Amino acid sequence: MIDVGDVLIWSWGEIPVLFFDRAIRLAACRPSVRSGTRITRVPALLLAVTTALLFLGAAPMAGADSAPADPTDLHTPPTVAIDRLPTVQHNGVAWSQVIVGNTVYVVGKFTAARPAGSAAGQNQTTRNNMLAYDLTTGELKTAFNPNLNAQALAVAASPDGSRIYVGGDFTTVGGTARSRIAALDPTTGALISSFNARTDAQVKAIVATSTTVYVGGLFSSVNGVSRGRLASLRASDGGLNTSFVPVLAGNATSSPRVNALALSPAGDKLAVGGNFVSLNGSGNPGYGLGMVDPTTGSSLAFPANNVVRDAGKDSAILSLASDAANVYGTGYIYGTGGNLEGSFSASWSTGAITWVEDCHGDSYGVYASDTAVYVAGHPHYCLNLGGYPETSPPMRAIAFGKAATGKLTADTRGYPSFTGQPSPSLLNFFPQLTTGTVSGQGQAAWAVTGSGKYVVWAGEFGSVNGTAQQGMVRMATSDIAPNLQGPKASGTNFTPTITSPGSGQVRLAWTANYDYDNSNLAYAVLRDNLTNPVATISQASTWWSRPAMTYTDTNLAAGSHSYRVRVVDPFGNSQTSPTVSITIAGSGNASPVPSFTTSISDHTVSVDGRASTDSDGTIASYVWTWGDGQSGSGSTATHAYAADGTYTITLTVTDDDGASAATTKSVTVGTAPTVLASDAFGRTVTTGFGTADVGGAWSTNGSGFSVSGGQGLVRVSAAGQGPWAQLAGVSSTAVDLTSNVVMDARVNSGAAYVGMIGRRVGSSDYRLKVKVAPSGLATVSAIRVNGGETTLASASTGITYTAGAVLRTRLQVTGTSPTTIRARVWLSTSTEPSTWQVSTTDSTAALQAAGSVGLFTYISTAATNTPWVFRFDDYVVNPA
Repeated sequence: MIDVGDVLIWSWGEIPVLFFDRAIRLAACRPSVRSGTRITRVPALLLAVTTALLFLGAAPMAGADSAPADPTDLHTPPTVAIDRLPTVQHNGVAWSQVIVGNTVYVVGKFTAARPAGSAAGQNQTTRNNMLAYDLTTGELKTAFNPNLNAQALAVAASPDGSRIYVGGDFTTVGGTARSRIAALDPTTGALISSFNARTDAQVKAIVATSTTVYVGGLFSSVNGVSRGRLASLRASDGGLNTSFVPVLAGNATSSPRVNALALSPAGDKLAVGGNFVSLNGSGNPGYGLGMVDPTTGSSLAFPANNVVRDAGKDSAILSLASDAANVYGTGYIYGTGGNLEGSFSASWSTGAITWVEDCHGDSYGVYASDTAVYVAGHPHYCLNLGGYPETSPPMRAIAFGKAATGKLTADTRGYPSFTGQPSPSLLNFFPQLTTGTVSGQGQAAWAVTGSGKYVVWAGEFGSVNGTAQQGMVRMATSDIAPNLQGPKASGTNFTPTITSPGSGQVRLAWTANYDYDNSNLAYAVLRDNLTNPVATISQASTWWSRPAMTYTDTNLAAGSHSYRVRVVDPFGNSQTSPTVSITIAGSGNASPVPSFTTSISDHTVSVDGRASTDSDGTIASYVWTWGDGQSGSGSTATHAYAADGTYTITLTVTDDDGASAATTKSVTVGTAPTVLASDAFGRTVTTGFGTADVGGAWSTNGSGFSVSGGQGLVRVSAAGQGPWAQLAGVSSTAVDLTSNVVMDARVNSGAAYVGMIGRRVGSSDYRLKVKVAPSGLATVSAIRVNGGETTLASASTGITYTAGAVLRTRLQVTGTSPTTIRARVWLSTSTEPSTWQVSTTDSTAALQAAGSVGLFTYISTAATNTPWVFRFDDYVVNPA
């Protein structure tokens, strides 16, 4: 199977020196026109997993990586990992590459290849200007050796993979004359003699169909016939398609040049990029960027050229690539004549801009995978889209989401401004490539492409992530990558400060670490010689946005205490801070922790508070308020209610030092004929949920269900699991469902999901879903499940969840055709919101009938701190 649809079919070169050398070498090192804008950090209060933890962080500006918290979020699609996979090396510069099946074909200016790990000049195999290697192993394809006598700048494949087309400056292939373009056997590199086209000057771009080969470059004639910079050839013999006659023009200071070509998936549009100032007599479209009919070369509409305008002596479009929906391009400017240093996405169907990123660095290559867009260049300032400020040395390889997720802000540094244009999300993907010296232009990667789970880079870089790797490298998705690139800050750059704000207290403060391909990191606070952490905190960060973090440890004994902070990425890579120590005075009294269970018989409720604890003493008293104006005492008690209804019971415990704390539960007593279902979970069941107080037996879909301690427990033993429970005996089109839920821990990566099902008909349902990120930030959504899951409405709750907190949920599902779905969630320590956080309607036919109710949980696949336990109680379903 061939993968050429997303391939970039331009390549760079060392010509003309006046244009490239000045534009690139000087642009790479030129100072800012104006002083940079200071990055703004947004503080957010986050509560950690343990008692007495306060944490102050900041919202980072890029969150996606090789293991994002929510890979379905358009802001945070996954990237490949930045790990350097061993790849054959060359001894020069590579300009372009294409993948066919499991083979990567690379062209450039070099004379030898050597295995990964071999030093320059060692274990070399002669390869003149073109080679092929295995995509999955990185090893040289020894049978493929076309032997070009000069540099090649463009490479493409026929759709069936039976031919490899190569273009450049060469005049012989394997000793046989070929003027700057040739067709090769994909296995051996031997010439396909039937294809014998020739140009009078350099070929820089190629794209092919099964019948036609389009070429662009600096030539003025093809096969002896006048053709200025762009031509169409027959694939059968290389003959000129005479009906294809586009006209490109330069201006008084620049000769026109075609740098890039891309063909639409339907084959009905050919995108053209270069430095030409007009195409077929038009400068819009046609100013560095145009679109033509593949048969005639006549111009087609391309509104993207209203926005992206790079042409002339000192600006150009340098690359184009394609996927099923969009065409992607990159450009550069130096001085006047252009406006974009960065990349763009435009719709094939309309030609309109989808997004623009102006990260202020000449951008040479682009590739769009299924999830992300990768760019090769030297981007040094991404602040206009919420990314990093001016940085030197610049990044050499970055990635963006494929969707428009924001708007560009006004540029403050003297560059052309794209204020208000749609922009993508900058992803946390920053492999570290060093620059090379072969081209004399001080660059690293010149080209990028990919296939399936791999992304491959080519250029003149000397190392990747600190390991020698010259000119070519593979990277892969996290499921097959080694995932060995971890948190980077260490030593003095990751040393906490330590103070004692009061007796028995220690406060640690540190700056968040960073990881070049993972934003979501977990921090463990280690005290003294304890193996287990006293706190675990999740925090997102990037190399340019490292939030301040704090943790306060309490109830400590007098004396000396030492602390370390260990940071771990989703794959177990870690850094541990240096140890810091302090001597403190002793602590005061610790408050008790109340806990109780309930059981109901008609109008009588029995309570048991003996599970309450006091870490530094004993419980001295228990006081019960029953919710009907009456009260009681004792570690166990009973109370008879005079009327049917739902009542809130409060237990207040006081310890032997006089500290008090309280907790509450709701109970429903009597026949309560209006209640559709209720369950206080006041029983003991080792497997399953048993039978609810009202509503019949629970049905469950796994083995992790049990009931004890007045709670229904759902144990999720592995990531990617989603246990659910259902009261199939309930049937209604109008329900008002409330329930409490407690999570014993926060996930260290990915997200935890929990919610209530308000109407289940067959295998379809309406549900309330709460998503809790590793940071504790909680969002609520109204969801329709009908074959797949659809988010009908979503909102931030303003809640930062801490392990052990009681989260209260309420879901109303009412009516048919349409059905109204409304939801809200809040912490038990606050009052119920007066308005619905999400409210929407839906008329999906499969759900316009009476249905049952239930609850569900799910842990995303990125989480690793297994197992998790969800605790449900006070599950009540009333008619709405």
